[in-house]
Amino acid sequence: MPERRQPGARMDPEADRLILETAHRLLREQGYDRLTIHAVAREAGVARTTVYRRYRDKADLVSAAIQTLRRPVKHSASGEARTDLIAHLDSVRRNYGMSLAGTLLMEEPYNPRLLQLFRARMVIPQREMVAQTIQDGIEWGQIRAGIDIERVLDLLLGALFAAVFAGGRPGPDWPEAIVDSLWPALATGDAKSR
Repeated sequence: MPERRQPGARMDPEADRLILETAHRLLREQGYDRLTIHAVAREAGVARTTVYRRYRDKADLVSAAIQTLRRPVKHSASGEARTDLIAHLDSVRRNYGMSLAGTLLMEEPYNPRLLQLFRARMVIPQREMVAQTIQDGIEWGQIRAGIDIERVLDLLLGALFAAVFAGGRPGPDWPEAIVDSLWPALATGDAKSR
């Protein structure tokens, strides 16, 4: 049974950084199946118990390492829903690794907890931020009330997967083009001309 962290014990931030960076590198180099906690501990220069004090198992460790890839995007409330949606979509375009998403989907039949953790730590928080931006746009009178926010999230965030499969990671003009394509269906009459 892995050793658990004692109450009140202090965590070493440098060990945290080394563990997560090593886990991410080994995931990229070896894939999920061949990655082991023992190898992460050895290459990070820490004891296995140090890793187990922080992470319940390999899935927990890998999902934490993946979460560090996401540069935190704070909920932006510029007062312009269109501008904020473009900023969110650009963050997704820059930060999400498609090959990593493919690896996680391939692992789902064998390690369903890994995909659950990825959803809980990365996908759902991103969707919640964009949903809040849409809700703000409704309150500001820029986005129509009564739209199906979940379907709009699917269209906005799912567009990246379609673009990557069709031609590779899209360029910096892509987020604005996607939002502009959907904006006529989202915007109130006053906001359509903005």
